[in-house]
Amino acid sequence: MAMSSPAAGSDASAASRFLIRLLDRDRHADLLLALAVGTWPVLFAWLIGAHRTIGDHVGYWDSHTWVLAPVFPILLYAFRALNARVIPVGRRWPPAARPPIIELLRGETAQAAVYARLRDRILAPINLWIPLAASVIVHVLDAPYIFEPYLGTPSTWPSWVSMFEVAPEIGRGMNLLLVLSAGLIQFAIVFIGLLAITLFFRHNLFFLRNVYQRRWVQVGDEACYFQVDPKDVNRCFGFRAANVAFNTQVRALMIAGAAIFLSRYGVLVVNAKEETDFLRFPPTVPDFDALFPLPSQWIMALSWLIALAVVALPALVKLLPRLGDRGEHSVADFLGEYFADSAWPRDRLGGKAPLPVVAAWFARNSFWPTGDNRAGVLFFFAYWIFLLTLVPVSVNNLALLLMIAAATAVLAYAAQLLTFKALRLSLHFVDEMLVSPTAGAERDGDAADDAAANDVSIFISYRRRDTAAYARTLSERLSEAFSADHVFVDIRDIAPGEDFVQRIGRTLDAVDTVVVLIGDRWLSLTDGDGRRRLDDPDDVVRLEIATALERGKRVIPVLVGDARMPSADELPDPLRPLALRNAVELSETRWDYDIGRLIDTLRRA
Repeated sequence: MAMSSPAAGSDASAASRFLIRLLDRDRHADLLLALAVGTWPVLFAWLIGAHRTIGDHVGYWDSHTWVLAPVFPILLYAFRALNARVIPVGRRWPPAARPPIIELLRGETAQAAVYARLRDRILAPINLWIPLAASVIVHVLDAPYIFEPYLGTPSTWPSWVSMFEVAPEIGRGMNLLLVLSAGLIQFAIVFIGLLAITLFFRHNLFFLRNVYQRRWVQVGDEACYFQVDPKDVNRCFGFRAANVAFNTQVRALMIAGAAIFLSRYGVLVVNAKEETDFLRFPPTVPDFDALFPLPSQWIMALSWLIALAVVALPALVKLLPRLGDRGEHSVADFLGEYFADSAWPRDRLGGKAPLPVVAAWFARNSFWPTGDNRAGVLFFFAYWIFLLTLVPVSVNNLALLLMIAAATAVLAYAAQLLTFKALRLSLHFVDEMLVSPTAGAERDGDAADDAAANDVSIFISYRRRDTAAYARTLSERLSEAFSADHVFVDIRDIAPGEDFVQRIGRTLDAVDTVVVLIGDRWLSLTDGDGRRRLDDPDDVVRLEIATALERGKRVIPVLVGDARMPSADELPDPLRPLALRNAVELSETRWDYDIGRLIDTLRRA
């Protein structure tokens, strides 16, 4: 479906156009420009003789500052690649790649409307001005320490920054030009990092604000909000389809921590001349000025903590009814915020599930949208890297390195446990059953699921030359969810010598749902005479589907292997109603989630 830009005018300002350029992965010339800008101070330091250490002034090369040359273009590439996985935005709808959270919505109209709102948030000019202003403040705070020798005060931080003090032939002006050149790169790197934090913040805040809550959604607008599914088999409220967006942010946080560590390590080496000046064994109580010789150093650590809070925002999904409302909540009021009147979870008989059962389903879902187990591992490494940035580890002292690495790992694990403990504790203030449901309620919920599963019988229609492997895998997963007696697949259930067509007819009489596996060759496969298989009235797959449609069975097309849904014009007359059925896609990149969604659909059949 071709549409014009869903957010006309959202990129009209120069700031918005600049953001689009920064996020555009196809602008490869920008990477070459970043490499050239990063390489210039390395070459210039060599040209003026400030690259090597002279006396107590550490040279530009010896301070490892030269690493900014490759880091700058790599960081720009990483910034674009990471944001392309979280918030890909284009000028038109549909974009080449849709933001993962948009996939949580059903229907093209709802997706287009929400994408337009998200795009406006991401391309808002304030997203550029805030990190730009913050970058200026960081460097203004550093300026007195950097420029003091140029104002007639002896340098308290002797290095290449003031090399003219020990090498007059370099000249004050040339040295200053080197400082400004290197400072420009550092400014750009800090700006890109803060911009990433800002964009992730806008994305995560948008996600939380777009989760359905009764108090802020008008009747009729429910389709444009993310609906929680407490019965999700993955126990992620049905949000695992967006796992790329959330897990990518945590990985970005880990990369940022590593970058901060390298930056702090280089500054400390320059400031102390030797690593042993600031890393001793046995360790001593660190001096704050020694660990953070420049204001930007502790600001970077503080920025990392802010980034951690930004990345952790999606974990607040289970606390949304409490946010911004200090009033008392009953369990019914709390859970009622997540569901419209018509969307309250149902039991196997189609009636409203009892409140304790819904609370039990709610409690067993994760805080983190892609699962608390994954989040635990990712947050552990994120905390660990941050703690290592506080006291950079000397690679020349193996005993000290191992001791600090082990100690910070223990602290990181404890911090990870406390994070989720604090989240669970906040739900206790509403009611304990939202965290630890009673065993009876949990058994009732499981029994309802099991009973619903046992009430479903499924027939899998597939073509051997197209989707045999998918059929076997899907059969195994459905058999686990519904029991093998309720899943029919011809390769397993038809005895030798049995009439295939009659058996299929009898089976279709006994099943509720027919799953039609459609691969990339399902529509085009031919027989020995070159005739398309679907055009043969005696083709088994055609018979299966036509019979199911005639008998009023629920028929669910399931697309695998990047197949597309065929149009009615491409199908023989008996199969044309299939084109009107809503399809489910099983993507290899999110197989477990998509299988879980299909199982959920079948249970509600």
